[in-house]
Amino acid sequence: MTKYVLFDLDGTLTDPYEGITDCIKYALSSVGIEENDPKKLRSYIGPPLRNTFALYGFDEEKCEELVAKYREKFLVTGIHQNFTYDGAIEMLKTLHEHGCKISLASCKPERACRIILEEKGMMEYFDEVCGATEDKTLDTKPAIVKLALERLGVAENELEHAYMVGDRDMDIIGAHENGITGIGCLYGYGGEEELNEAGADHIIKAPFELLDIVLEKETV
Repeated sequence: MTKYVLFDLDGTLTDPYEGITDCIKYALSSVGIEENDPKKLRSYIGPPLRNTFALYGFDEEKCEELVAKYREKFLVTGIHQNFTYDGAIEMLKTLHEHGCKISLASCKPERACRIILEEKGMMEYFDEVCGATEDKTLDTKPAIVKLALERLGVAENELEHAYMVGDRDMDIIGAHENGITGIGCLYGYGGEEELNEAGADHIIKAPFELLDIVLEKETV
């Protein structure tokens, strides 16, 4: 029986705090806003950038300009300012060795996802990489999860063996809207309250805990 595991990237496999927040501050400073509130900046990790900039009252056109400004810096420096969570690579390797089919399902642009996975030595464990498009045609978590399931070839009668792993409420919502199990990462940026309110089926405190759920304690 094949198991299918979809992963968010930021706050799930890698911690991108420095890179993302530096680039958000860079974009906002271009319109005269100095944002240094750590709580606000942490909350911006995960959701689409357009949603973040809209919180400052900007219209759609201005949000697009700020996204472009963000990427201007991110693709040069920010993309490299992250670190892999302890145990994440070993967890991916174990899932791969047990025959699981693995895909990324991130709201980060797909080209950026591929660069990060390659740089961190994780790409070899992924069967598919699904990220957002840069033209807004694909930038919601439910749609990205759907695409990942399609690319993996998950049949409707196999959905009970598919999992979405992420640290924000949108990861859980994306899982449930596609009929699969949603697993929340407590070590990321959403927090226990957010994950529980979204209806997470499981919550893990470290990457290796996922193995007990997906492999049904085969590794214990």
